[in-house]
Parts: sequence; C-alpha cells; structure tokens
Amino acid sequence: MFKDKMVTPAIPERVYTLCKIVEKEPLSSSEIKEKMEPEYLANGTVYYNDYKNAAEELGLITISDDLISLAVSPKTIKTIENMRAFINSELEKFNNGQFYLVTNAYYEKGSDILKEDKNIANLAPMFAQITGVQVDAVAMRAWRFWAAFLGFGYLQDMFIIPNANVFLKDVILSSGLEKGKMYSTSEFVEAILPMASIVIPDPNNRKFNYGVSNGLRTLQDEGFIKMEHILDQKDMWTLYPLIAYSNDSTITNIKIV
Repeated sequence: MFKDKMVTPAIPERVYTLCKIVEKEPLSSSEIKEKMEPEYLANGTVYYNDYKNAAEELGLITISDDLISLAVSPKTIKTIENMRAFINSELEKFNNGQFYLVTNAYYEKGSDILKEDKNIANLAPMFAQITGVQVDAVAMRAWRFWAAFLGFGYLQDMFIIPNANVFLKDVILSSGLEKGKMYSTSEFVEAILPMASIVIPDPNNRKFNYGVSNGLRTLQDEGFIKMEHILDQKDMWTLYPLIAYSNDSTITNIKIV
C-alpha cells in the first residue's frame, strides 16, 4: 500500500479497526477476518488482505505463525488521530512508494493543481508522467482517502485542496519543538524536515509551496503557531502569496504558541 501500489480497500478506518481488535491480545488471521467481515452478513470480500498488509507495512501490527499482534504501544492507537500522528511520523520510510511520490508531486504543482480536472482519478496519467511510476485511476482514488486522512488537504467531492495544516501539526508535535519558544524559520524547518520532506523537498530555496503555506497560515489562524517577520533577521523564508494574506509573504521566525 505505502511501499508499492495504493489500493482502495485499505482505507484508514479498516486499518484502525484491525489494530483495535488485536490491542489486548494476538489473534489468528481467521479470527480477525471473522470480526471484520462476519459470515452472517453474507458480504464476504477480498478486502481483508489489503488492509491487513497496509497495517503491517506501517509497522502497526506484526504477523508470526498466523498470529497477528499489535506492534506499537496501545497509546498509538488510543484514537484514530493518534494512529494518524504515528503514520505521519513514519512516512519518510516510504519515500520510494506510490503514495509518497504522488503526494510530493501534488504539492510541487502548487496552486496550478486547482486548474486540473476535479476528479482526482482522471489525473492518474499526469502523475504517472511526473513521478515516473505507474499510477492508475484506482491508485488515485486510494491516494485521495489517505491524503485526506493524513491531513494533506481538504476533501471536496473527488478532489483534494492542498492544505497541510493537520499533517504539519502532527509532525510539529512529534518533533520536540518547545511550546512558547521562538525559532528561526530554518530551525523550525530543520526540526520537522526528517518527517516533512514529503512536502518540503527543497529547503535550500527557502520557499514554502502552496499547500504548506496554506497549512502554516491555517495553524496561525487557529492560534497553534505564530509567524513573524523580524526586520533585522536574515533568515527569511517566502510563503506562497495570497491576496487574503498580503502582509505575510515573508517570515523569519515561528513560535509554537
């Protein structure tokens, strides 16, 4: 799923439910499948292996002698939001996978992505060309589920509007950045970059792309961070210009409020 081709049955909710089932004790694969897809519902599917494999890929479960065990602390799956934060902290491990490459390409398109077809499935040929990997309509539909869940944008029908606020908040909280401390923007980026290269692939240019800029502005509007431009500071970064935020196109410092 994250290492290779994305598949639609492996949605976040199924992965989370599987993890909760084995939270207290290991169970056999057949026992878990029965709980996930009870026979009495007479709706047997071939989905099980897809979301089981996704959970294993993500390091959430381990499989040994057909016994499936939780591989992380129960705190990691206390809520589905906790699971999301864990996955966001692990995404760089999959930097050659389809999900990572498509997300990176989506963000590198900047605001031009808004000019494209609003049915994400129809963008498969474009992303196949950009990423150099095979991407089809099914993979793009699967990408849409996870991109929305992991906080890379807002889902609008079959389209994702780039806004990394949820993803950025997760990696900020995982980065060890101190609340109440003012950081230079470069210090801030350096702290989150081990988990955020997927959307900040070239920090040397000191420019935040459209989706990251949207995310940072949203976090500031929510009161989670405060961005400043201090005149005597040389560490200047550029946000993607927006008319509604005409006074914040450059920043030198970020504070976790």
